[in-house]
Amino acid sequence: MKEWTDQFNPFNSIKILKWWEHLNACASGHYLTPICASVDPTNRCNFDCVFCNSYGVVDEGKETMTEEHLIKIADFFGEWGRDSKEGHIKGVYITGGGEPLMNTNTMSLVERLTKNQIQSAIITNGVFFNDESIDIVSRNCRWVGISVDAVTNKTYNLMKGLPEKSKIFEKVIENLKKLVAYSTEYSSKCDIGFKFLLHPYNIDEIYDAAVFARSIGVKDFHLRPVRYINFAKIKEGTVNFNDKLDVINEQFDKVQTLNTKDFHVYGIRHKFNNDLSIKKNFSKCRIIPIEPTFAADGNVYLCFDHRGEESMILCRHSPDVSEISKIWNSDMHKNMVDNIDILKCPSCTFSSYNEAIEKVLFKDNMCINFL
Repeated sequence: MKEWTDQFNPFNSIKILKWWEHLNACASGHYLTPICASVDPTNRCNFDCVFCNSYGVVDEGKETMTEEHLIKIADFFGEWGRDSKEGHIKGVYITGGGEPLMNTNTMSLVERLTKNQIQSAIITNGVFFNDESIDIVSRNCRWVGISVDAVTNKTYNLMKGLPEKSKIFEKVIENLKKLVAYSTEYSSKCDIGFKFLLHPYNIDEIYDAAVFARSIGVKDFHLRPVRYINFAKIKEGTVNFNDKLDVINEQFDKVQTLNTKDFHVYGIRHKFNNDLSIKKNFSKCRIIPIEPTFAADGNVYLCFDHRGEESMILCRHSPDVSEISKIWNSDMHKNMVDNIDILKCPSCTFSSYNEAIEKVLFKDNMCINFL
């Protein structure tokens, strides 16, 4: 199944080969300063999405980081590893178990990261954008992904767990249009993405959603199936797409015809089996030390797919942000990574990266000594 028309794109997992030294380090069990990090400014959320895979974190915790602490994190990221060969952290995902823009201090984090020469990206539902935050994001972020997941008010409310007559969808689209306008005005490098999480409720809207996304000027249309089980507590069970695969595949093909030089459709299929179930073409998790997660509950988690799981807590970042530098690459850290049981990981965001370690470094399937 075709995923995109241009292989040189942000969603092609082969880009991990750029970080060859980190791949080798993870393979050998000697961890370098992470390439990037995730920061969750808050665990609060204004939605009750049917597909929520962080239901346990949102339901059980309402933690929100202070502005002072977020700035400490940004400053630490700018210093951690600065004097090493690999240098400091390069990029920061601002996302989380909740909605990051519910924390009014999130924009301070964005600006401080820029000051420290670190790129940032935000994944948000887009409700809490205002003119000030849109201005800051347009000028500072490398990309922003808006989780829209629908093209009609009715489907949007169904997906997000909102009252039938809610008009929040209209507000999100208005904010999305403003974001496009600001980014255009600044000739910004901020890629704006319309995120469409595939679910039985919205399957029939794939093509129409992509047409709409292109019409309002967003750069990327990102389509992938839901993944429920990332956390200890979930809201619903795993979705089975088997009886809808023909419809989905037909629409996948159709949306690819919408690609232009200014609009790109990304249907992420290489991380999934043909039936859209989770694919794991690797035997062991080794790659996760490229990205720690600084969660809103004050913990640093080994893996962002396991926020909220006590066994995955690497250390605390509150009150001492630098605590992780004492733990990183320690025997305890290595043992935690070594003991990850992928059979207990119902999903893996970095599955392709783990596959690359095994098939490129260990098995030499690419004949790496030959150009």
